[in-house]
Amino acid sequence: MSRNDSRRGSFSPTQRRACLVLVLCVLAVVATFLLSWVLLPNLLGGKTSSGGYDPSAYPLDTSLDSVLPEATSSDSNYLGSTVFLGDSYVDSLYSTGQIQLDQYLGANGLTLGDVLQKSCINFANDSATYTIPQALAKMKPRRVVILLGSDDLSDGTTADSFLMDFRNVLKSLNTAYSYSDLIVSTLPPVAETSDNAAARQTLIDQINQQLAVACNEDGYKLLNTAEVLKDSTGYANAGYVTANGFSESGAQAMLNYVTTHAYDAEDRRPDTSDIPLRATQASAEATPGPTPTATPGKHTVTYEVEEGKGTLKTSDTSGVPTVTMEVDDRSTVSVTAVAAEGYEFYQWSDGQTNATRYDLVTKDLSVTAMFNKKTTVALTIDEGNQTMRVGESITFHSTLKVNEEDGNTDNVQWAVNGELQRNGYSFTFTPESEGTYTIRAGIEIDGVYASNEVTVTVEQPATRVSVSGVQSIPAGQATTLTATVENASGDVSWSCPQKPDWSATGNSAQFSADTPGEYHILATNNGATAEFVLNVTAPAATPTPTSTPSGG
Repeated sequence: MSRNDSRRGSFSPTQRRACLVLVLCVLAVVATFLLSWVLLPNLLGGKTSSGGYDPSAYPLDTSLDSVLPEATSSDSNYLGSTVFLGDSYVDSLYSTGQIQLDQYLGANGLTLGDVLQKSCINFANDSATYTIPQALAKMKPRRVVILLGSDDLSDGTTADSFLMDFRNVLKSLNTAYSYSDLIVSTLPPVAETSDNAAARQTLIDQINQQLAVACNEDGYKLLNTAEVLKDSTGYANAGYVTANGFSESGAQAMLNYVTTHAYDAEDRRPDTSDIPLRATQASAEATPGPTPTATPGKHTVTYEVEEGKGTLKTSDTSGVPTVTMEVDDRSTVSVTAVAAEGYEFYQWSDGQTNATRYDLVTKDLSVTAMFNKKTTVALTIDEGNQTMRVGESITFHSTLKVNEEDGNTDNVQWAVNGELQRNGYSFTFTPESEGTYTIRAGIEIDGVYASNEVTVTVEQPATRVSVSGVQSIPAGQATTLTATVENASGDVSWSCPQKPDWSATGNSAQFSADTPGEYHILATNNGATAEFVLNVTAPAATPTPTSTPSGG
């Protein structure tokens, strides 16, 4: 025998089967894990983000005093008198034309460490280049919105270390010019398709949660801009961010949020007479003399609505189709589009999606409010709440009305206890176990979702009892009766009204009677009873013996 043959021979058939069973068990565990990881979230109706991001893991406490609520400033030039300090996202506010250079205090790629050390700010007629704190002291802004930190989220960054650096920056800015209102913006969300999105967004949520607490402790205000920048997944609205910061629509959404969550504090600046103008680069030589003051120009602003579909409302007028104004350069103008009956606001012709818009006017502007015909959707389930038993079936039918006319029900989605079953006009429900079930039908048309639901109570299947045996016996003779039970619960009990002292338990029973007559024998299980009629007849007469005559 070879060495290999000897090794193979060392395992008995029983041992080989045991090894095979072990291997199959390991494979089953691996398969179960993979199926649970991939399929279970979808079966439960939840949305799983790439990498397992949970948007509810680190909620921001909006009840804190630091978090700015929705409020409109009494200052018509609120946005124009706000300076934005920060990194790539603030740079995109400037590059998309949403803010002016005199409102821009930052640099593309600016980190928390750069704020205090990097010289990156220039002024007109000034050959020097300044750090952010130095420039802040020269610009003397009424308020500063700080949007920093997105360029600091490298591998190894923790919320605690980030917060320590951020607090140091805030302290340095406040020391440089203590008369500005410092308003911290939460870090913008990342796109779901970006690299390592789940981990980065989780860290951002942690940081934003702690920023709100830190601002509350240190006396600063916080703009929870994630409210407008995130979509339902918890990641960034895909149309709001790019690889370099905000898109134009994202920048507009950001500034709208700043304006609708205004912080109307008293202007504490003691002197604003010598504020220099910003420049993109340092001058070759400094020019002596007073800082030049720009003379505000005038711009024409025109707002319109699609004919017959809505009106406009401003602080001075309402219910008009057109508003035209002559305003100073860098003035802030607000207007609201109001939909007419049967319509709903869609967007402005320049892409803004908020019915109320706030425009920092730096040039002539003409935009039109656009509306869609309002879609009304009503979905009903024809059958109401039901009670049925296991094994039975019931078919539910849907009725759909779109703008009060019959709609196509092919795309109606049916779900049982939150689990999607099928699409279509009807759904047949056949429960396999008792309990309470919610049957929901739903459909979305033109962005309008309608649903209806009914409750189905499913009880145990009905118990049925039948009895078999002979139909007739003579008095004094016993017979065996057999009970057949569907959906039994416990034992079968036997009784007979004509023979009250007799009873039995079990699927069969022996019965006899000494008195002829008709006997009604009852077999009962789980509330169901079967009746068996047995005829007991008189016993046959015993013949009288005949004597035999004797021979003579």
